[in-house]
Amino acid sequence: SLPSKENMVVFSLGLLALPFLPATNMFFYVGFVVAERVLYIPSMGFCLLVVLGLRTLCVRARQRSSRTLLLGCTAGLLLLYSLRMVHRNQNWQNEDSLYRSGITVNPAKAWGNLGNVLKNQGKMLEAEEAYRNALYYRGNMADMLYNLGLLLQENDRFSEALHYYKLAVGSRPTLASAYLNTGIILVSQGSVDEAKHTFQTCADIPDENLKDPHAHKSSVTSCLYNLGKLLHEQGQQEEALSMYKEAVKKMPHQFAPQSLYNMMGEAYMRLNKIEEAGYWYRESLKAKPDHVPAHLTYGKLLSIMGQTADTEQYFLKAIDLEPTRGNCYMHYGQFLLEQSRLSEAAEMAEKAADLDSSEFDVVFSAAHMLRQASLNDAAEKYYRRAADLRPNYAAALMNLGAILHLNRKLQEAEVHYLHALQLKPDDLITQSNLHKLWNIMHKQGLRSTGS
Repeated sequence: SLPSKENMVVFSLGLLALPFLPATNMFFYVGFVVAERVLYIPSMGFCLLVVLGLRTLCVRARQRSSRTLLLGCTAGLLLLYSLRMVHRNQNWQNEDSLYRSGITVNPAKAWGNLGNVLKNQGKMLEAEEAYRNALYYRGNMADMLYNLGLLLQENDRFSEALHYYKLAVGSRPTLASAYLNTGIILVSQGSVDEAKHTFQTCADIPDENLKDPHAHKSSVTSCLYNLGKLLHEQGQQEEALSMYKEAVKKMPHQFAPQSLYNMMGEAYMRLNKIEEAGYWYRESLKAKPDHVPAHLTYGKLLSIMGQTADTEQYFLKAIDLEPTRGNCYMHYGQFLLEQSRLSEAAEMAEKAADLDSSEFDVVFSAAHMLRQASLNDAAEKYYRRAADLRPNYAAALMNLGAILHLNRKLQEAEVHYLHALQLKPDDLITQSNLHKLWNIMHKQGLRSTGS
């Protein structure tokens, strides 16, 4: 006793239509309709309808020849779809061939997916072309605009990246990751006020009707973190802490919080709230025990608290974790200098400056430390390197002039003092040093260019 034909038709249509409804974007956003995986269950309903149709035709076919013809057509249909299946399986051998095969069906989506594959393979030019092809067919795809912007940003084409991020935000105003990267580029270009506004706009996006809530929350948390850092650098510690606390509230469970916790500790340190700073430094290390910045900052805090043995342990741990990072040696060297361990401090300073030879702050600090250790020849070497890194920075030139002054290279010291004064004419220290230099040169009968 088979089910009635009417019931089978209703069941087949239900199986065909109902599983497909979630992918239609009618009830909530999915982002795709044409996808083979969406049709796995609906295809069962389609096959049942075909069988029901064949069954009806067989019942109605009274002549044997008609039935034979019908069976032959059915066998031909099965053979045709089998061959089509074999051909389609070839396209599924790898992602590249799969997405290329989809270009004729859904060119915008296929080109976009192909761009992601090519980018992961390191084929940046081909990936860029694929993204642009996708946008040619559908220019308002926010994800594709964002992906192209990200590729351009990673290749240091920042102005172009900004253009596509802004288009992505225009297409989808809730795309938090586009705001985040826009703000990061603006900071690197020195547009701090615009970056702050961008980060704040991202933080104010409502948590509703989002395509990917977890990614959205991660980007919002990062925007609040970056906004807090900008406020921290501008000396607005209370405002920075407010941003950090909001970030802690909004961060999703998969967000890595160690940098956020460490910056909260830094802000509390600036406010001279030692206990709160220590708590957040420890939270940072709890979240990621090998987080080097937290080892350095917590080490500095312990040094202020007079816990020298523990301090040294954290600095040495930072060096052990990142032995090629000059900044670790620099922090340890500062600690050794404070402990009057001058020769060890000088060794750390030179190590730091040689490892981070292109980092002005590290080289400049190393020169200071060597000067404090009375190693004036070594200090001169690094002051020269610092001045080469920033040839139009008055402080670097003034300090180079001062060490040359100490090393009795008077005429060369005068040149750097004068250059520093051209850049910063009202600097009283440079003016005083220069007059002292001229007095010495006058007594020694040396010719001066500016006296």
